[in-house]
Amino acid sequence: MFDTSKLKSNNVGYNVISQKEPMGVVAEQYRKVRTNIEYSTFNETLKVINLTSTFPSEGKSVTALNLATVYAQSDMKTLIIDMDLRKPKIHRAFDIPNKNGLSDIVTKGIEISDAIYQATEFLHVLPAGEKLPYPAEFLMSKKLKNIVNELKKRYDRIIIDTPPMTAVTDASIVGKIVDGTVMVVASRRTNVDTAQASIKQLKENGGNIIGAILTRVDKKDNKYMNYYYEYKE
Repeated sequence: MFDTSKLKSNNVGYNVISQKEPMGVVAEQYRKVRTNIEYSTFNETLKVINLTSTFPSEGKSVTALNLATVYAQSDMKTLIIDMDLRKPKIHRAFDIPNKNGLSDIVTKGIEISDAIYQATEFLHVLPAGEKLPYPAEFLMSKKLKNIVNELKKRYDRIIIDTPPMTAVTDASIVGKIVDGTVMVVASRRTNVDTAQASIKQLKENGGNIIGAILTRVDKKDNKYMNYYYEYKE
């Protein structure tokens, strides 16, 4: 495992505000999201959660980063995995290289521990790794499922960032191997019909939709002020 805790994060504009201002209003909103996820089911623990959206630039990756951060701040051993194998981004937020990551565990046979970076005491990062010619086939593989099952033994919570639903089928595939899926929806930007179609597709493929997070909410919109958090990328 590589220790990156002394490296400067967010050097490309990813606003992990929960890390920069852990006692701020925005971080508190993410903690509310964390609490809502924890209480979204009373019958089982949601240990592995993936986030997706309908389109790019709805705040999905930033939301995943902040959600993982607030889990780690509660002293829960947390891992964030970048499963956007086509356009990986998570590694940029921590100023780490996108190599020896998730894909390389399979293709190069490296140990899982050697692919994980330590951002803080409780927050670890598994980058996507080198690009693959057939990402969907990799995501459907038994090898990936075995990796996730092994990671579940090592971490209290695992947050997974997956591609938007309208781009590729990856999020639907990942939805089958996680405990729950969260949709990230941009206020006044996401088409309702498209979002509903994405949710339907996830459910038809066996995904467990546990909720949605509204991003890009206007501060002037009092209707949503209790749920507001600012998104910048």
